[in-house]
Amino acid sequence: MRKVYFTEEQFDTLYELVNEKVESLVESSIDYQDSDILNENEDLLDVQSVLEEANKWVLLETED
Repeated sequence: MRKVYFTEEQFDTLYELVNEKVESLVESSIDYQDSDILNENEDLLDVQSVLEEANKWVLLETED
């Protein structure tokens, strides 16, 4: 397992960038009716999932 540390600003920038890219890929996949677009970018979708989970943990820690 690896640990990576970001400042809030760095994390927010990365999170936003990945989400925008994934949204664009999903829209393209729908527009072109081509699921290969998503299949070819599966790693990026995985990164988005990890970032979403990490964001939940950060929010939980700040509520305590």
